[in-house]
Amino acid sequence: MAYVVLARKLRPSRFSDLIGQETTARILRNALVQDRVAHAFLFCGSRGTGKTSAARILTRALNCLTPEEGEPCGSCDICHEILGNASPDVFEIDAASNRGIENIRELRENVNYTPARCRYKVYIIDEAHMLTLESFNALLKTLEEPPGHVKFILATTDPHKVPQTIVSRCQRYDFLRIPVQKMADYLEQVVAQEGIQLPRKSLELIARHSVGGMRDALTAIDQVLSSAGSEASEEEVAQALGWMDSQGRLALLQALLRRQAPEAIQSFQDLLARGYDLHDLLAELLQAVKNISLVQSLGPTPGVFQDLSTEELEQYQNFASKVTGDVLQQMFQLLLELEERMKQSAYARICFEMTILQLASVQPLVGLPELIHELQGLGVGSRTSPSPPSPQPNLGMPPRAPGAPDTTTTSSSFAGPSARSITSVLKGEDPRVSKREAVPPAPSRSPEVPPPPSPSTTGSPVLQAHPAASQEPQAPPPVSVQEPTPPPSPVALEEFQTEAVTSQEPPPEIWVRFVQAVSERSARLGGLLRNAIPDLLESGALRLSFRQDGMNSLISEEHLKQVEAEAESFTGRPISVSLESREGPWRTLSEQQQHLEQAERARKLHDGENLPLVQTLIQLFPGSRVEVRLV
Repeated sequence: MAYVVLARKLRPSRFSDLIGQETTARILRNALVQDRVAHAFLFCGSRGTGKTSAARILTRALNCLTPEEGEPCGSCDICHEILGNASPDVFEIDAASNRGIENIRELRENVNYTPARCRYKVYIIDEAHMLTLESFNALLKTLEEPPGHVKFILATTDPHKVPQTIVSRCQRYDFLRIPVQKMADYLEQVVAQEGIQLPRKSLELIARHSVGGMRDALTAIDQVLSSAGSEASEEEVAQALGWMDSQGRLALLQALLRRQAPEAIQSFQDLLARGYDLHDLLAELLQAVKNISLVQSLGPTPGVFQDLSTEELEQYQNFASKVTGDVLQQMFQLLLELEERMKQSAYARICFEMTILQLASVQPLVGLPELIHELQGLGVGSRTSPSPPSPQPNLGMPPRAPGAPDTTTTSSSFAGPSARSITSVLKGEDPRVSKREAVPPAPSRSPEVPPPPSPSTTGSPVLQAHPAASQEPQAPPPVSVQEPTPPPSPVALEEFQTEAVTSQEPPPEIWVRFVQAVSERSARLGGLLRNAIPDLLESGALRLSFRQDGMNSLISEEHLKQVEAEAESFTGRPISVSLESREGPWRTLSEQQQHLEQAERARKLHDGENLPLVQTLIQLFPGSRVEVRLV
């Protein structure tokens, strides 16, 4: 007689034989006893958990001539026929090879015929998720309202691939993975019945690698018997199945936790020499680090470590007492990164060896409480706040909202004769008048004290520059921007000087006011004037130039006419405007704003680098680099 493997020889024949599925077995048995059996079932679960076996037991219990409390008797003719796959009324369909719509059409035609010998005609569709969508749709109506003599049992390992329209027409039962200890207990009974001597650790190793599937565990025992005979140690079992025994795994893990790089590399090479797969080794290390972390955080809590043997749990407790939690977290992250690198690289072994060196050099992290304690020990208890930012002028930008602080700083005079000339043009004066007729400059004011309001300085810039017809033109006091004091840091100052424009002077305040007045009327025209350099061409004429290439082409004749109209409205007299390519003596408003922003940035960087706390951190961590960022 041909040899029958243990997985077939020990297939469950009653509901009570289902290991780890006691709840499902009880519900099905009660339904049979109460005669409340549904017309369609959906059995879900991973491989080897008993789905097909339960379907066959349910089929025999439905048709058994002498059932016993919901269990099939196993001795009547119907039970023998079903066990021998000889019943004409029981159809086991493999959906992986019979997934087309023509197979479902044939099934729909056959369900109308009454059973030949059994009470019910039963259709067991294994791997039901492999059916096509058209096949599922063709089965819908029949599955919802089949004839009274037909039962459907669908089994699948991927229930999420089954359409919800099918799931809603079935009673769903989930078959759970069998726990390691419960599987090991059953395997002990099996090896005892078969006259085999395998140690408990070997059976636990087989159960752990079977991932909850009893069929995989029984197949592994058959393989061990073929390799090592009726007696085999844990190491022989692991070698026969190509798995890693606990001693090799724990030796590598112990070398890593002790930061012994040579021993860790040697253990790794020994495992590879014995034929272990790199991915399996990585999975074992991830599982071990996770178990140590759980033992360290939760302790030996009952029920959490059911899959671990007593010896392994004690070993993990020993490791957990000698390592910190942050080290375990770092090791876990390094192993996860190794998994990604191994997927992308053709040199998986080299990546693994380099990661082992990293794992053996992991150091505990310095926590925030410890760092604060160190800083307090150095006497760092205060920090100087940086000085307030230097005020910046509103360079042609829209006016501030009411209540917003004014950051404009004023001065009394301009440098050079060109400043006087452009001021005279915009004020409506001839630059060739004598010094006796010129208006003397107003005294300088402190930037912190704003000037008192007066009727002549209120209103829009147009009203300020346009005098009444009955009065002589009164020139407003010239105003300019006071430059911030350069920061004392030579590095920050050098950076500031190389980026900013320093060869020109700040633009005249009368030009700032004019651009602001234009911006209130036309934002586009004001934006162009912010990049322009004003200069005197002749009396009653204004010349504009640009440093940026191509800016002249953006100024059309229409723009020039608009500027002339704005200048006439601002000064009260006609002024012609032209474009020239000659460099002017001032910065543009955009350059001036960039100049002041960079100066303020340099000052803030200097203040941040010289904070006492920053200097203390540099002393506390020699060789470190402090980067100051403005946010």
